Amino acid sequence: MMPPGLRCFLAVAQAGSMREAALRLRLAQSAISRRIQQLEEELGVQLLERGARGVALTPAGEILLHHGREATQLTERLRADLDALRGVRRGHVVVRLVESFAASGLSAALASFRAAYPAVTLDIAVVGSEAILASLRDRTCHLGIAFNPSADPEVEVLASAAEPLAVMVAPNHALAGAEKLTLAELAGLPLVAPSYLGSSRALFDTACRAARAAIRPVLETNSPHVAAAFVADGKGVAVMVPRVLALHAALGRVKAIPLVDPLLNGGRIALLARRGRRLPAAAEAMSASLARVLEQQAG
Repeated sequence: MMPPGLRCFLAVAQAGSMREAALRLRLAQSAISRRIQQLEEELGVQLLERGARGVALTPAGEILLHHGREATQLTERLRADLDALRGVRRGHVVVRLVESFAASGLSAALASFRAAYPAVTLDIAVVGSEAILASLRDRTCHLGIAFNPSADPEVEVLASAAEPLAVMVAPNHALAGAEKLTLAELAGLPLVAPSYLGSSRALFDTACRAARAAIRPVLETNSPHVAAAFVADGKGVAVMVPRVLALHAALGRVKAIPLVDPLLNGGRIALLARRGRRLPAAAEAMSASLARVLEQQAG
């Protein structure tokens, strides 16, 4: 419903580059550039300043961005009203989520949703919590599932569940028989920690400082497969959300031991949406499926 040139312009303005916009829209950069040039010719103004480091909005581009966002909101409300009228028969839902929920939780939500709404298409990608908040603010996704998301006046929490961090060890590790562990007991051990790409790392570092535990990770990674291989081979232990290694735990390669730490036990995973945004009926249905999974886990 939105003119192709305006759609391309908004994607470039939000992404900050033709390349990133091309990836989001799944179009060639040349096609995006051509459509924006046509839009500039129609309006009689230059919208973008193109340089080696990307693009920047001209004053005219800033004005169009403002009105373009308003047009996007009107289009969304129109689609939501039409969807409500005919029921959820089709649609497209964009979801951004963290690795832990993708590893354990997403499959159950997808199964129930796809069984009820087989004609709805989905775009699901794993990114960090801050990127999820940015996508919600920019309206480039309908829903997000983030770990310990920072407070944001433009984003609201629809549902949440506890998501504590734990110690992951091999079944034959010396600590495997422990019922609980403290951070102090991990000092001096070869340890895997979440990388700084994820928000769980900030929580881990804060907890170590609060407990005055001298822990220096020998490996930092955002890959559950790398962490699982390190732990399963007996090279050391990992501190992370157990859900990330759910598959490896089910296979008996690793096991989780709870940590006695108020900060690490206070982690939460949350279903998010942009505050005040009226979601299309398909996105509302997907939100209900995701919320049910979180509620079951919370119970």
